[in-house]
Amino acid sequence: MNDRLVYRLDAFAAISMGCALLLVATPLTTLAGWTLPPSFLFGLGVFLVPWAGINVWASTQSPVATSMLWVHLLVDGTWVLGSVALMLAHSDTLSTLGFVLLAGQAVSVLGVFTLKLAPFLRPRLAR
Repeated sequence: MNDRLVYRLDAFAAISMGCALLLVATPLTTLAGWTLPPSFLFGLGVFLVPWAGINVWASTQSPVATSMLWVHLLVDGTWVLGSVALMLAHSDTLSTLGFVLLAGQAVSVLGVFTLKLAPFLRPRLAR
């Protein structure tokens, strides 16, 4: 996969999810069945909108700076771990939809994490 394409795809996912969370945080919180306030999802939406812009900028860099890669890996890794923590912490109240949404986006972000890490590992594996 084109190394910069993953950042474009991440930007698209971030802006889509960010806008969705900004628009439907309250009903989604209810549908997910957890006890966190809607402001939690709204806050994630507020984070994701500029994160999309950072991904667009990263997609224009060739190659992506190592420091920027580490920022992306830290954010994506934290997102995955946070999603798993939410699934565990709210397992008794999460609806099936809530579990599927959390698990689905955690797996998706883990995939993005792996794709972002791949170009960094390629030169090391070739040795």
